[in-house]
Order: sequence, then structure tokens, then C-alpha cells
Amino acid sequence: MKIAITGASGMLGTALIDILSRNHDIYATGRSKGIEGDDIYWDCFDLLDFDRLQLWLLNASPNILIHCAAIVSVDQCEMEINNAYNMHVETTKVISSFLKSSGGYMIYISTDSVFDGKKKSAYLESDLVNPLNTYAKSKLAGESVILTDKTGIVLRTNIIGWSRSDERLSFSEWMLKGLVQGEKLKLFHDVYFSPLHVIDLSKIISILIVKKLYGLYNVSSDFGISKYDFGLLMANVFNLSSCNIKKISINDISLAALRPHNMTLSNQKISKELGMKFSTPYDSLVTLKHQYDSGWLSRIKMRSIQQSAYIFWK
Repeated sequence: MKIAITGASGMLGTALIDILSRNHDIYATGRSKGIEGDDIYWDCFDLLDFDRLQLWLLNASPNILIHCAAIVSVDQCEMEINNAYNMHVETTKVISSFLKSSGGYMIYISTDSVFDGKKKSAYLESDLVNPLNTYAKSKLAGESVILTDKTGIVLRTNIIGWSRSDERLSFSEWMLKGLVQGEKLKLFHDVYFSPLHVIDLSKIISILIVKKLYGLYNVSSDFGISKYDFGLLMANVFNLSSCNIKKISINDISLAALRPHNMTLSNQKISKELGMKFSTPYDSLVTLKHQYDSGWLSRIKMRSIQQSAYIFWK
């Protein structure tokens, strides 16, 4: 089977290629090359060059396309509104149109940020959306393309994991680096999410490639946790001091874009559909640590990494 992945050099793309390239031909694109191998075919270009995107789709002719590409900085999206909509909506239109004519199947990676965060419990797929910022609004508009065209599945999620590139740290890497260096970490006690490790999401996607569900699904950890408590949990899992973690409110700082207080998702729908139980935030952190301890991260980054003290950025 031929599988295409956009944003393939990013955190999720790296995990997907690592898992899916064992059994499938992978046609990957991103800002730069990521994992390479015999059955991995890279073509790096600006996804907003729609003519180039069309050509790539024609040449790859994928059976499955996993649309991971996104402008992940919420504040950047607020300052670059046109770019956000072009990336999250217009590229999706081009891809969905191609797959509609070719009979292909799309997996669109969306976000848990499409709600206003006022609900006290976990959000269901049926809950009314009310995005607060450009990032969420544009991702939601991208969702509607897939759901209207009926070309695949939309997965709302929030992921943690290791980045292959050393240029930009993920949220979990930023926290771990701060813990290792003993820096003061200011973490929100009033922002809740349900983070899932990218490896777990990649395994779910590998099932969906075969099962081909359509529509909208939440894919998340089994329950929500505050950013502050997640930091404390990380310190515990990695056996690091938590004394420099400071509890703050999201209302205490000025951000370019509004954020919801509650982004927790319920995974009951997809859990029932697939007949499986999902991991907890603790499980995700244990997986993160295991990837470091086992040498997986060193293999992915293609360089030696100090095995003690979790100094992964040097």
C-alpha cells in the first residue's frame, strides 16, 4: 500500500514513518527530510505551492494520505492568519479533491482546541464547537472539508513525544529540559488536556488504515490533567526534582491568542469502535522515558545522546 504523509519530518510524522514503513511504501513531504530508508520516498517543498502539491499527489498516487502538516504555534497563527488558513484549509481542499477523484482515503489530524473550554467534563464529538483563536478556527474549517467531501476521518487529539529536529522543542521536551537544568517552570494549573503519545496515535492510525472509519473521532488519553500536574508527573516518572515547578494561572500572562481552559477529550467513541482501552497521561510519559532509555531517540535523531541525566538537546 502507498501511504503519503504531509508534515512528515515533524514529531508525529517521524513516529508514523517509523511504524508504517515496515509494511508500506511511504511518500513523505515536509520542510526537510526526516527518517530515510529503502521504502521511504521524500519530496520536500512548500505545501502552500498548490501546483507542486498537485504534482506530488499525482506522482505519488497514494492509497492513503495522512495530513499532519500544520502551523503548530497558536500565537504565530494569530499573527499570520492567511498562512494559517492556507495551510489548514486550502491544502486540505487540494488533497481532499484529489482523493475524492482517485478513491483514496485521508486521515486529517486536528486539534482539541476547537472548544471554548467552558465545559467542566471531557468533550464529546457531538459537543458544540466554539474556537477561540485562529489556529483552532482554521483547523476546524479544515475538518469541514473532509467531513463534507466524505474522503476520510478527522482525528481530534493532543500529542506529546520527541522531535527529530533539534531546532524546536515540543511541549514535553521543553518541560523535561527545564526539569533537567533546574530552571523555573511556570505551568498552568487551570488548563486541562488529555495528552497521547505520538507512538500510541501512530498505532491507532495503523489500525485505521485497514479499518477505514469515516467521520469525526477524538483520540486522546483516558482522562484529563492540568499542565501543572502533568509537569509534576513528568518529574516523578523521570526521577527529577519538581521543586522549581511554579503553579500559575493562564490569566496571569499575556498571550497573542486566547486559549481554552479545558481541552480534555473523551475517547469513548473510538475506544468502543476499535474495542480497545487507551493509555493514561502517566503511560505516555513512561513511553517517552522508555524511548530515551532504550536508544530509540538516538536512532531517530541519528546521533549519540548522553544516556544519563536526560541531556537530549546536545
